[in-house]
Amino acid sequence: MKLSDLDLDSKMIMALKKAQIVEAKQILYFSNTELQHLTNISSDNILKLKEKVAERYIHQRCNNALNIYQKEVPLQLQHWKLSTACRTIDSILRGGILSGVLTEITGESGCGKTQLCLQLCISVQFNKERAGGAVFICTEDAFPSKRLQQMIQHYGQFLPGQNLGDKIFVEHVADFDTLEFCVKKKLPTLINRGLIQLVVLDSVTALFRCQYDSSQLLNRAKHLIEFASTLRQLAHQNSIIVVCVNQVSANMNKIGLQDSDVVPALGLTWSNQMTCRILLSRFTYHEEYTDDSGQAMSRRKLKVIFAPHLRQSELDIQISDCGIQGIKPQFVNT
Repeated sequence: MKLSDLDLDSKMIMALKKAQIVEAKQILYFSNTELQHLTNISSDNILKLKEKVAERYIHQRCNNALNIYQKEVPLQLQHWKLSTACRTIDSILRGGILSGVLTEITGESGCGKTQLCLQLCISVQFNKERAGGAVFICTEDAFPSKRLQQMIQHYGQFLPGQNLGDKIFVEHVADFDTLEFCVKKKLPTLINRGLIQLVVLDSVTALFRCQYDSSQLLNRAKHLIEFASTLRQLAHQNSIIVVCVNQVSANMNKIGLQDSDVVPALGLTWSNQMTCRILLSRFTYHEEYTDDSGQAMSRRKLKVIFAPHLRQSELDIQISDCGIQGIKPQFVNT
């Protein structure tokens, strides 16, 4: 932008040009004192000059907490929460899974990670604020379609006349090239068309474990950061929910997660990319009981490991035909 575009008087333009300032943006490079020394323009006129330049370059107003609360802000700041379809679980998550960030669900095999993700794929279609579909990316086993249909039969009664499975898009990937094409090409297309509000990656661990060995930790760390950055940007720019499922490894040194026998895979590099981590686990002893209908169910535990908006808490959960349901929340003193 040229100085003539600022509608300044001729004397001020001559003073600026004499100081070798020929573009408007150069005015913002100097402090008020420096400009006054270079141009001999009064301090009051320097302030007015800078305000005029700033108005031309800064088009967005500053946002405050009230603007964000009233959602009078750009889409990137309009966070919303996705219910897990269980009030007890939602109570310790303060309403559900947060949008615009990366949420990790980790735990040992058979603890209910995939089932919770299937439940989210159904729940997002009931969301009052941002109802939409979901993308479920599989990198390991075949997609559990039978289990999904079982859950749809239960939740379908609350949304009659619609097939909940029609809005769940499933993608199977077996290598990084296919995964990156899906994340960078297919997902933006579905998001721009307003078809999805949730992305589930089950799991992020499988491909990284196969691609790199112990001698390539540095390359794996760089790849993890790059991939997580792509997912985080996708979540932030479109204000959608992104959930990554992670496996666990043996905790040889008994550190982290309060001396647990397992720790989330992919190490500290991946952990630093996550905003929220939820751990699912099975009891060390096997306990089965029946619900009101006499159906046998095994018990699990859901624990909030870290999140900037949540306190550490844990909850006993049970798995039944309708999905995962909470039993009783317990808050951890920190």
